[in-house]
Amino acid sequence: MKRIHKTKEPLSLTQYRSSINKENLTDSNIYEDFKHKTQDGCEANEALNLRKQLLEEQGYICCYCMQRINCQTSKIEHFKSQKHHRDLQINYNNLFVACMGGECKKDFEQHCDTKKANQDLKAIDLLSNIENGIKYIKKDKDKIEISSDNPEIQSDIEILNLNLEVLQKNRKQAYNNVISKLKTKEFKTQQIKERISKYKNKHDGKFEPFCEMLVYFLNKKLSANQANAHSSPKTPS
Repeated sequence: MKRIHKTKEPLSLTQYRSSINKENLTDSNIYEDFKHKTQDGCEANEALNLRKQLLEEQGYICCYCMQRINCQTSKIEHFKSQKHHRDLQINYNNLFVACMGGECKKDFEQHCDTKKANQDLKAIDLLSNIENGIKYIKKDKDKIEISSDNPEIQSDIEILNLNLEVLQKNRKQAYNNVISKLKTKEFKTQQIKERISKYKNKHDGKFEPFCEMLVYFLNKKLSANQANAHSSPKTPS
């Protein structure tokens, strides 16, 4: 997970809200009446489309697992559920985009928004520096686990089922791809710094999948390089 920086809400959402009487804003069908427009308009590449703007804000990665998403492979996530927070169902700061999360699969195979359903998360805040409370742990030879020292964040991770086996394997594959490229350059400090910069920023409007996890491990490698450089004995002049 990584912090999401919200921009001004799209005009399409502003206009839709203004068309509804205030006393009707908590009706159960308010978002559903608008939902299909976000899909159709995104695929048509309409300017100011809600789903398109959310994807652009997030750099086309899921707000929870950080896998690649697009118009066809995403769903709009109500961070605070529509069922329990009807007043927030078309509140822009409550809207994100998530992957399909194993929709239609068995419960134990679901993750992200699909698994979360109508539950509210206790500690994860997508508008804060949530990455500071997250760590990643290499497990076995082909898995990377997401974890936190904060028990409430850890509980949220379990609610989202972010350590589903397929997610752990996808993280490790992304990690291996980066490490193999750096290995050919002998893990030089400058090369590591360039990679960190790459994964911290969007390229062609997109973040790399699992970018925050990659930054986490690269920062560890960079710190180790710098520590070794300081501890290495200097050659006498």
